[in-house]
Amino acid sequence: MTLPLTSNEAQGTLLPTGFQSSCGCANGLRQSLIIAAELAADPAALAAWLSWPRFSVTSFRLVSGLVKQGIVARTVLDVGANTGQFAVASAKLFPGARVYSFEPLPECVTQLRRHANKLPNLTIYPFALGDHEADDLPFHVNSYSQSSSALRLTEDHRTAFPNEKETAATTVEASTLDRIFELIDLAPPVLLKLDTQGYEAKVLLGGVKTLKRVDYVVLEASLRPMYEGEVLFLDLVRLMAGYGFRFLRPVGWLADRKTDEVLQMDALFERAA
Repeated sequence: MTLPLTSNEAQGTLLPTGFQSSCGCANGLRQSLIIAAELAADPAALAAWLSWPRFSVTSFRLVSGLVKQGIVARTVLDVGANTGQFAVASAKLFPGARVYSFEPLPECVTQLRRHANKLPNLTIYPFALGDHEADDLPFHVNSYSQSSSALRLTEDHRTAFPNEKETAATTVEASTLDRIFELIDLAPPVLLKLDTQGYEAKVLLGGVKTLKRVDYVVLEASLRPMYEGEVLFLDLVRLMAGYGFRFLRPVGWLADRKTDEVLQMDALFERAA
């Protein structure tokens, strides 16, 4: 059975979360067929694809993996929600979890709202998060929406994924984790997911108080610069240690399709005892 995946799903669901691709139509079709075969062989994933309002193989596998590892969040802070891939997986696979999703791009928010329409425990905030509040945070919109960021693409990024290009420069509203959650109760265990394309350190800086209530963090980290001015993996490990977290393991990765070099990972952190 061939499943009618969206173009982004065809590009980015074969590898664990964080994988992005700039493949051509032929490669996209090949990946779609492989993904279809994998879904057909996984009854739980196939059932989710048939019934969820927004399905992503990568998010399904990431959240399913966390559950298998005994990490079952009651609160999820989904920063960089895009169109709801991780939010829907969390709402479906973490029983009774409360999900707070942040996404600044209006076109993505429109889709996110549609996908969250029948998920009563999912709250959407249509703005970015960072280290300060702003009405006009510069933001770079890219041809692949999941690569859009407050930071510009580096030459390494453009070389590895030549079809990913900046299509517009705009400004977005921004707030901070501490400002939003100052008066909101967060039922533990709390999982913070950061997928902000190089802006993760800024989001953490704006959430120092909130981090004290967080039990687990999954964040995207680059091994070499993919966005101008981003903090790289080893420095993020040190930064997270200062916030009281220890690195556990990667739960996904992004590889250069030509060289197989791992460029980014989704890194899982746990609050240190």
